[in-house]
Amino acid sequence: MTLREKLREQRINVTWLSERIGVSRPTLYKYLDKPDEFKVKHARRIAKYLDMTEREAIINFFKQAESYE
Repeated sequence: MTLREKLREQRINVTWLSERIGVSRPTLYKYLDKPDEFKVKHARRIAKYLDMTEREAIINFFKQAESYE
């Protein structure tokens, strides 16, 4: 499940969330497209609103995509 899907599941509006974590809507949309660019402080705040531990949120939504060759 992606962060976008989780937000949709919990009915969290992007505008509302952007105001709570202190970033603009365009910035939050950019982060949603590239979750590995989130700042740690924003990831922590989002975890709080998703009712998850920081560890769960980082593992599930904010880790950098790994490539195996």
